[in-house]
Order: sequence, then C-alpha cells, then structure tokens
Amino acid sequence: MELDAAVELVEKAIAAGRPAHGYLVVGSVRGQALALAERVSAKLLGAADMEQLKAHPDCHWLYPEKKSRVISVEAMHQKMVDAVSTTAFAGGWKIGVIVGADCLNPQSANAFLKTLEEPPNKTLFFLLADSPEQLLPTIVSRCQRIDLPDARQRGLEEPYRSCVLRALADPANAGGVLERAALAGRLAAVLESIKGEVDALVKQDIESTATEAGAETTKEETEALVSARYRAFRADFCVTLENWFRDVAAVCAAGADAPLMHPDFAEPVRARAAKLDRALAFRNVEFVAELTRSFNRNLPEATALGFFADRLTIR
Repeated sequence: MELDAAVELVEKAIAAGRPAHGYLVVGSVRGQALALAERVSAKLLGAADMEQLKAHPDCHWLYPEKKSRVISVEAMHQKMVDAVSTTAFAGGWKIGVIVGADCLNPQSANAFLKTLEEPPNKTLFFLLADSPEQLLPTIVSRCQRIDLPDARQRGLEEPYRSCVLRALADPANAGGVLERAALAGRLAAVLESIKGEVDALVKQDIESTATEAGAETTKEETEALVSARYRAFRADFCVTLENWFRDVAAVCAAGADAPLMHPDFAEPVRARAAKLDRALAFRNVEFVAELTRSFNRNLPEATALGFFADRLTIR
C-alpha cells in the first residue's frame, strides 16, 4: 500500500471511531513506516512539526537499545506500558510508537501484549518493523497490518545465499531422480544450518537479558521466539529461490541482457535459460510459490523440498 493511502486508511478509521488498537507497519523503520506513524500522530495530537511531536507528552517512543539491539522488558515498562497507563496530558489521545518492534524479546513482548489486549481509552499503538515474522504471533494477530512499498527486499544474506545459489547452479542437478534428490538434500542442509544459527542467536539474546528483573524465559517463550526468527530466515530462503528462477525466466523471455536479481550468477543462469522455453521457466517460478505455501502449512521441510525438486524442469 502506498504511504498516502495508508495514512488515509488510518485517519479514516480514527474519524469513524473504529481504529485498530495497534497497527503493525511493515516497511523501513527509518523511512515510510516511521513517516506513517509521524504523520498520523502529528495530526491526531495537533503537533505543528516533528520537533513538537517528539516532545509531545502524549506521544511515547520506544527504540531498541544501542548495543544489544533488543527492547528490554524494563524499557517496555518505563517508556511504554507505564507511560500510556497515565491520564493524557492534553486530555485527548495517547500514542505509543515502537520503532523496531521485531526487536522485542519474550519478556518485553509479553509485557506489551497485556496492554495491547486491553489498551487504555483513546490509545493508539504503531509497531514499526521490517521483519514482522520475528514478532510473536499473539501480537501480530491483535494488530492491523499495513505493508508499505519500502519494505526491505527479502533474500538470504551470506553465506547462506551463495550456498543456495551454488546448489541451484550446479550442472550435476540437471539429471534424473537421484540428482534432484541430491538438490533437495543440499537445500535442506542450508535450512538446518540456519536453524542452528537461529537457536544460537536466541540463546545469546536471552543471556543478554538474563539479569533483568523478572526476565526468566520459559521453554515455551524460547521456542516461540526461535520459531518466529526461523520463519523469517526461511521466508528469505524462499525469496532467494524465487529470485533465481525469476532470473532464469527473465533471460528466457527477454534474452541475455535481461536485468538479474543475482547478477553474480549470470553465467549459470544464462546456461540454464538456454535449455528451457519460457513456459517451463515460469512454471519453475510457480513451484517455488507452492513450496512456500507448503512451508506455511507446516508440512515437513524435507518432504516439501523433495516434492519441489522432483517437479522442477532442470536441463
């Protein structure tokens, strides 16, 4: 949704007396997502400019801490939950803006969830995030989601990106059943490596907040956080796959000079495209979308990858 349309959507809901308690704004937290929160908040609170808005006593801002990049439970209570629980200074609306809501740890997320479920009267929350998959599902389900055009382009970062692309580019995959099974195995191995990193990252985050008062993390909370972060990585994995097959399809459709999402793999992309017609190339793209849906339905990953690789046309 374009920024102006998103602002209008929220403002109309407020004018009609039916705003969501929370808006999950997916986009650049320093770009359009922030601009949406600022524009709506400034109008609602009567602030003449952003300087007045940032200083307004009824507009509360919460950012990740600089070193850990985590929003702690202590910060959540002091700067958000307790702040919006008091009477509005100007007697009107109170607004809470969480810049980088995907940086909430389990304790701060649960502390905020209680307020989001039963917010004080005339209180509006904006949760700005560029990786919404990392938020607890219970928070996402209680917000109206708005996706803006400058949401980050997804895809794996190194070294996982190159691992996936090398597996797809390997000429040995252009064979029969065994070769396709080998491709599925290589892709599954990338996901297993990602799982290990996610588990380590979550444990590191938990250890960094272990000294906070009341910051004990339950097994269920840990598993939820691991699952949320892993889903974000897996979504990027699927986008990396999709971009590879879109590159092949682009070369089939427009020739060797077609712009590519992975220009550093241009040679193997063109080699694959030379052996496919346009219809087969675009069908491979559709198979990636089906793989993504299989993951989202919680089908076993090895099974989904095996079925995906078996259906591909690779020559």
